[in-house]
Amino acid sequence: MHHPEENRSEGLWTSQSLAAAIKGLDKAERMSCNSVDDSDVLEVTVGSAGDLVLHIVVGEVQILTSAILWPRGEQEDPAAFEAMMLRTHKTLLPLCALSIDVVDGEEVYELFGAVSRSASLTEVLGEFFAIAESALELARDIGPRSAEGDAA
Repeated sequence: MHHPEENRSEGLWTSQSLAAAIKGLDKAERMSCNSVDDSDVLEVTVGSAGDLVLHIVVGEVQILTSAILWPRGEQEDPAAFEAMMLRTHKTLLPLCALSIDVVDGEEVYELFGAVSRSASLTEVLGEFFAIAESALELARDIGPRSAEGDAA
């Protein structure tokens, strides 16, 4: 039986070997993987996290994982939110970091983390799940409220 980690070259993941390993996972993992058009970026959908999409880039040393949270403009008081996150980051998000990035001309909050290219598949998947769960917790607990939710 072929083990997904046998896809690694010299013990280091590549975009191709990581994609093949994810695609080879048992269906119980509820994870799928697609390559983004003509790039080394992988989109990994985590079914157990409400089909949250993670963007994965395999660099020279690390595998960077990120999740777009929500547009900065949707946050009720961005300055207060950012100040609170800076003060509480270590306890709220010990395994990942929060940043502001620009996607399609709009500022968005992004959660990201990194793991070594030499990490085991279990460690890489652990990073994916940590980012996905943290993104869900942030959205649920302190993210912007929907218009429908505010009206209730």
